[in-house]
Amino acid sequence: MWNGDDPSIANLKLEGGSILSDKDKQSIQDLAFAWDLPSLTENNRRWLFEKLLIHAVIGRVTRQIKQLRRGLKETPLWTLMTKRPDTVALLFPKDVAGNVCAEVLLQRITWPREDDSDDEDCSIETKCRMSGYLRQFITNATPAELTNLVKFWTGWEVVPQSLSVEIIGGRYPTSSTCFETLRIPGHYKDYPSFKNDILACICTCHTGFGLV
Repeated sequence: MWNGDDPSIANLKLEGGSILSDKDKQSIQDLAFAWDLPSLTENNRRWLFEKLLIHAVIGRVTRQIKQLRRGLKETPLWTLMTKRPDTVALLFPKDVAGNVCAEVLLQRITWPREDDSDDEDCSIETKCRMSGYLRQFITNATPAELTNLVKFWTGWEVVPQSLSVEIIGGRYPTSSTCFETLRIPGHYKDYPSFKNDILACICTCHTGFGLV
């Protein structure tokens, strides 16, 4: 699940001595809190930059690899891969095996319905608007953007048989990869704003998924 700012963007903002806007400070602050790091100050700016970089590039990836290895050892998959190395490619397809197609992706999405939520703040108009923005993004996205979207959505680049979309309150799009659910905030009033945020979010699939 992605939460807060893209770590690469946050580090670019922290690097150097440029003056940070209130929005930049808040986004960096949200990311620091999410990773149990202290508040941003003028004295710890360089230190926080290094900590965020280490956490994004090494810390999260190492922890995810350890969790994956532990999970494999607790299931018959480890024995299967050890005795049958030829099955590894089937269990873990490479990126080139994805070939994400916009038409197929749209067909497999379960879109929000009027009776999906009891939240009165999320009107049918909001659900339709957000669903329309996502449809527009998928239809016009490049192959690389579609692949990143699926990775962000599900945790890997192969399109599953079913995908879910939820409209929620919040600041940025997030995902629950275990349930293959994309959660989109309903505050967007125009497509360019939605597109900018969704592009920033899906880029995090290259360095991890924030809060997993």
